[in-house]
Amino acid sequence: MEKCESVKNILSISDLSCEQLFKIILPKCEEEISFVEKRIPHENDPTKKVQLLFTEPSTRTRGSNIEAIGLLGCRCDQIVGAEASALAKKESFANTARMLAKFNADILVARTKTEGVPKFMAELLEKNGYQCAVHNAGDGTNQHPTQTILDLLTLKRHLGRLDNFTIGFFGDLKYGRTVHSLLTALSYRSDINVVLVDTQETKLQKQYKELFPAITGSDEMEALVDCDVVYGARIQEERFDFDPVTLARLRAKFTVTPQLLNSLKSNVVIMHPMPYVQEFPPDVRRDKRIIIDDQAWCGVPVRIALLKLSFENLEARVFPEDRPEIVLDTVENVSLAEYRLHKVRKGGEEKQYFYPIDCGTVIDHIPVSIGSKIKQFLFTKGQLKNEGPVHLIDRIKKMQHGEKEVLILRNNFLEDRVKMAIISLSPTVTFNEILNGRFRKIKANIPSKVRGFGKCPNAACITNNDPEAVQTFIHMGTGSLKCWYCEKEFPKDEAI
Repeated sequence: MEKCESVKNILSISDLSCEQLFKIILPKCEEEISFVEKRIPHENDPTKKVQLLFTEPSTRTRGSNIEAIGLLGCRCDQIVGAEASALAKKESFANTARMLAKFNADILVARTKTEGVPKFMAELLEKNGYQCAVHNAGDGTNQHPTQTILDLLTLKRHLGRLDNFTIGFFGDLKYGRTVHSLLTALSYRSDINVVLVDTQETKLQKQYKELFPAITGSDEMEALVDCDVVYGARIQEERFDFDPVTLARLRAKFTVTPQLLNSLKSNVVIMHPMPYVQEFPPDVRRDKRIIIDDQAWCGVPVRIALLKLSFENLEARVFPEDRPEIVLDTVENVSLAEYRLHKVRKGGEEKQYFYPIDCGTVIDHIPVSIGSKIKQFLFTKGQLKNEGPVHLIDRIKKMQHGEKEVLILRNNFLEDRVKMAIISLSPTVTFNEILNGRFRKIKANIPSKVRGFGKCPNAACITNNDPEAVQTFIHMGTGSLKCWYCEKEFPKDEAI
């Protein structure tokens, strides 16, 4: 999504620019603190409506939204529990979103187990002409941006700064969406050192580790002793398939004991998004450095500010119209005899596999291990059903460096949409077509975002759970693909 100055939807921290987050949103949250402390209601406007759709349990996020809506004097409608809506009858998220917007919802606050739902709903509603904003109240293991904004407000109030400190995270860093969002936000700041305390079962994903130049890891809680901020994340047993013994071991490991508490800095700020299970035993819970109650309270001024921003920008369009990302370009068109003569003179490796082809397509420059997947894809799309044989030549050495694969399609020519599908997931590929004694080489631009091709390997992604959610990938500089909706990164070959 293009980052624009107006703040309409709150979907993911990665969708917000540094300017939006720290120059627009956070100052407005600070402005609301005194109103909430004094319980001063804003001007009553019953024409405005906020719809809560919480298909996962929530106390603080839902409660603070209700309090914020009440202080704003707006109408509030709630659907709470997966069984409370037609989603339990297999209705799609797309139809649910349209119905709620049709019932005059100005803002839809959604918490779901399925990942990418809030972004999908916001995109769908805008493209269907509804002036309805969407707030992500937590989508599976992906993001919880409003929690991160209240975490930043808490840090500002208790630490006094948002730069130049060391923060330690412990617990479930793999599935902790609050951790993912906060790390993304802190990557915008300067001089942030990160300490991770996790285990093999709870290890943070690589994409978040790469956000920081200074990051250290440990499996011992003692690694937190020099931190200015300590941030815990409970073991999310609902997302794990743990046996009771493993679960008990992890809970015991990620417990703040009196001994650990005594070893921490006297002015350390200890945070946790809650709920917690065993992280803070009763004998440490009352320590004044544990500020989790005030942290949760900060959700009220934050959500007032975010709701007001969305109300102000309901007419904004933040999702650009879909444009064709891939343009096929013929870079060479010569006689086959001329092409072969040139290659013989050049001594290139192409002579090894072009000579047998007098009619057909050679898909060249395929990354190693991708060729067989492309071959299967072509059969699935019916591109080879009535044509000649198909050969995959494995691991040919390139003239300069590395290896590649080549796919030979005798008497076969691919439709442009199929070429674009292959290029979208493997941009280095070229198509060499030989017909009637002519040789034509086709390349394409390398798209930053591709839509409608491949499959997200994340089973919990909205694209695998709603027929209207079209798979969209972003090409990352590392050569991997990132799902536009659930924000998971995968090697290219897993997404074909």
